[in-house]
Amino acid sequence: MRALLVLCLLAGVAHADGPRTTPYGFDHLVHQRNLDVKGHQAITCARCHVEHKGKLVGKPGHSACFGACHGPAPTAPKRGTKLAFGDREKVCAACHAESLEGTAFTGRLPVAYPPYGFDPDFNITFGHKLHGPIACTTCHDMRSTKPRVAVHERCAGCHDGSAAKTRGPAMSNCVGCHPQAIGKPEPPRLTTVKDSVTSTFSHARHAGRSALGKECTTCHPTIAITDDTQLPRPTMQSCGVSSCHDGKAAFATTAASCTRCHTKAPERYEVHRPSKRFLHAGVHAEVVAERPCGACHALGARGDALIANHEACTQCHADDFAKRNPDKCGACHNASEPWRHLVADRPPPDRTEFGVMIDHDKHPQDCVRCHSLRTSTSQLRPPRGHASCSGAGCHAAKNGPAPTLETCNSCHRNALADARDTARFKAPWSVRATFDHATHRTSPDGKVVECRACHTHLSGADLVTLATPAKATCLPCHDTGKIAFPLTGTTCTKCHPSTR
Repeated sequence: MRALLVLCLLAGVAHADGPRTTPYGFDHLVHQRNLDVKGHQAITCARCHVEHKGKLVGKPGHSACFGACHGPAPTAPKRGTKLAFGDREKVCAACHAESLEGTAFTGRLPVAYPPYGFDPDFNITFGHKLHGPIACTTCHDMRSTKPRVAVHERCAGCHDGSAAKTRGPAMSNCVGCHPQAIGKPEPPRLTTVKDSVTSTFSHARHAGRSALGKECTTCHPTIAITDDTQLPRPTMQSCGVSSCHDGKAAFATTAASCTRCHTKAPERYEVHRPSKRFLHAGVHAEVVAERPCGACHALGARGDALIANHEACTQCHADDFAKRNPDKCGACHNASEPWRHLVADRPPPDRTEFGVMIDHDKHPQDCVRCHSLRTSTSQLRPPRGHASCSGAGCHAAKNGPAPTLETCNSCHRNALADARDTARFKAPWSVRATFDHATHRTSPDGKVVECRACHTHLSGADLVTLATPAKATCLPCHDTGKIAFPLTGTTCTKCHPSTR
């Protein structure tokens, strides 16, 4: 009998004229096409592939090809017999290694695959939504830094073919999960994002911290409700759930620790940076009016109002903190990219947004205790903070004379400073625009001029209603022109500019 275990002369099989050029491997799709053309029934997967407890046992042998399909199985020639091409060489050449006609048979013809020389004929379909009731760890191993892909062993526990509603179709029903396809199978994968934390995140480390960490849906809640191949990636909100990154169990997602997770800059990243700093007025006026100051500004050990932290912002802008491209960070910080060290580089403005109301009758202390600061925009402005308000016998953060320093609106009013200056500048015969306290602080003989030498009436809680020094208080210096220009004559506009 002529040897049948030889390579065919058709496309892809080598012979004496040249090497084989097409890949080895059984082509399921072409085989099925040939059956359809000839009017034969399709062959089930189990006809060639034996499955046992979720595993494919062995490889298809001669019995899968010969017998009912391709006639009697071939018989091997004796050792040393020179091989010749027979009538059914196409069948053999699909699997066996390349040989040449006339080569002596050595007792075995090697199988050329696997590895296969062509793309797989089947893909896999898997729906996370369909498998939602099943624990994620049934298929994914959290001990690894990278979840492993589920194989037949992990499917067999459910896909046993029983009639129970909680069980899936039998493993022998291959086409239920493996549709015909051409090309490289693409398994489900997380969507790609610009500022991924893949380089720093460890599934193993998070799985061992708490019971929540072992539940995949703690971070991947939306995966269980989608069957798309592009799976949604966890968001910052899913990290900040209670007992995780909430500031207690682990650092808060809104804390100044972005670079602990975001370490690499993406190739492209659109930066949104507002040109204006945060202001209490404008869009925040309603919030400031309804919310106590302490909701954003805690008091320090000395009673000073501290700069608001992220928690004050997330009460309203939590969605912006979770954006891939936040547009609020730049109101305070030098940037908004999470992988950069973000510095709060926008200090408070030189001129305060708030004004202070103080009843001078109730504060008989020396004027310079509070009014001792001069800036480029203000004269004798009280220093920032509560340094001039706190101390022995004065106001304290708590348990001090009323009002305490934490009741901010007892003294402060938003936009009061601007409104007060506007009113003072427009007042008849106002000298606000020209008067300089610094040049009037000392007399010609070098003595310090006391504040009460000019401000003889300090009653009232608002500087708008505070009495302007009487003209008579200017006479000791502005007498007859010896020390300074006189109050009489044609020099009125030196102090009283036109308000028209």
